[in-house]
Amino acid sequence: MKVWKGFIRRNKGWLGLFIGMTASHLFYLYLMRAPKADLVYSTCIDVGIFLVIFLVMWITYQKKVQRLRQFLSCPLENNMQLPEAEEPLEEFYTELFSRANEERAEAMRRAGREKQEQREYYARWVHQIKTPIAAMQLLLQTQREEAPERYKEQEEIEEQLFRIEQYVSMALQYQRKDSHDYVLHSIALDGIIRDSIHKYAKMMIRKKIGIQYEGCDLVVTSDEKWLSFVVEQLLSNAVKYMQEGVITIQTGQNETEAFLCMEDQGIGIRQEDIPRVFEQGYTGFNGHTDKHSTGIGLYLCKQVLTKLGHTIRITSEPGKGTQVWIGFSLQKIDIRD
Repeated sequence: MKVWKGFIRRNKGWLGLFIGMTASHLFYLYLMRAPKADLVYSTCIDVGIFLVIFLVMWITYQKKVQRLRQFLSCPLENNMQLPEAEEPLEEFYTELFSRANEERAEAMRRAGREKQEQREYYARWVHQIKTPIAAMQLLLQTQREEAPERYKEQEEIEEQLFRIEQYVSMALQYQRKDSHDYVLHSIALDGIIRDSIHKYAKMMIRKKIGIQYEGCDLVVTSDEKWLSFVVEQLLSNAVKYMQEGVITIQTGQNETEAFLCMEDQGIGIRQEDIPRVFEQGYTGFNGHTDKHSTGIGLYLCKQVLTKLGHTIRITSEPGKGTQVWIGFSLQKIDIRD
């Protein structure tokens, strides 16, 4: 119906002119008192000519509509060439589209360059800021040897420097999350877990948090750098929201997947917050309690694990703790863009 209305609206001038001419011809014959048979004969001829012209115009219009529909059904990247224009008005529309397409392509290229420059800037910034952080850590170590009576104060400063370093690292990973920097190979899960525990050992000792992990011999297909980032981020969250207690890390395997489960005895997560904890910037009730929460960590974990073909889910109970499960498919992994 929409195509039919468009056809009538587009050709109403020509159709009106032809109908008017036909009516004038018949009216002239009537005034000339032509025989009735001649009137009928002329009417049939005029109507026949009208129907033929109408049918030709309709078929031509339908073909144009069909070509444009096929054009629109293709991806935008493939629509670089419009169907050939058959009249001046269509040529103008084609020219307008071509200009708009060129401007869009240039805008995309410019946005790509700006995004790449931004990535390079953040990468340089991260590496540059790590230098003064390392220098401050070295100074703290020297002061600890020279003034052991200020050990607690120095330890607090060292912990804050460690947090700064983690936030800097998170900023870099955030910039890299949409890149194709994923290298899959077989990884011993035990090494990644132990490295993460060692990294947060001082903080756990300071907060009197124990760790229960018996080791494992699981080998999974993943990206070592990105998987290490995820495990470290999950361990960081567990330590962050605990004052005392034990963090339990377990691994296992069934017929379809291997899994890693990290369980803490922290403040837990409210049930209404769990469906949204992987959203960018969402901090929930715990984020309002901890003013330094950014809502980026779990979002990055979800994004990275999805790209690696892994899964993540959370179960929690306020006041009792949180369990985070990472699933590793035992089937062939497909890296998604």
